[in-house]
Amino acid sequence: MYLSQLKINHSHQQAKQDLANPYELHRTIMRAFPNPLPADERVLFRVETMEGRLQPIVLVQSEGRPDWKAVETTFDNYFVQAPAVKALDGLIIQRGDMLRFRLRANPSKRVQYGKDEHSKRISLFSETDRMDWIKRKSEAAGFQLLEESLLIRDAPYRTFLIAHAEKARRATLNIVDYDGLLRVGEPALFLAQVSRGIGPAKGLGCGLLSFARA
Repeated sequence: MYLSQLKINHSHQQAKQDLANPYELHRTIMRAFPNPLPADERVLFRVETMEGRLQPIVLVQSEGRPDWKAVETTFDNYFVQAPAVKALDGLIIQRGDMLRFRLRANPSKRVQYGKDEHSKRISLFSETDRMDWIKRKSEAAGFQLLEESLLIRDAPYRTFLIAHAEKARRATLNIVDYDGLLRVGEPALFLAQVSRGIGPAKGLGCGLLSFARA
């Protein structure tokens, strides 16, 4: 598994479009990977938003090593410096490890409606629902939250266009940032879920759980 840190030139025209639209950013990022993707590949990304930061930073997690030269060749000066790529293959996680984490997610659930029991995904907005959502995800991913440390914040609530062959479709995405501490219960399950991503909207900048030793 690899983690890339991209420092994007926010004055670049393509970069402006990408930062305003997660669908477009996803399309640019995927230029660094084979098409079609290998069956075991999962590309996750997150735009890091921090006050006072001049240049936007994008984190990209992938199973295979990306070729960021493919992006640079297409969009000259897209990056302000060469992307940093770190291999995570030697990462050792043990039961009981305490980790500080960050997750940008799309907390939501599917509900049934109509006589035919069709389903649709609805966003979760209350603090209780968002807390319950991350607790369910943590249990399924082999870790426990330290709830007293958890900070839940609204990230940009985006409305953007997704291009299709016939016409563009307007989409709205409810985005939430979770920051806090977790304790690993099942290391293999935890790492497998980190690799796959947490929750829906993974192709739109959600699902990447990054962590560091607490």
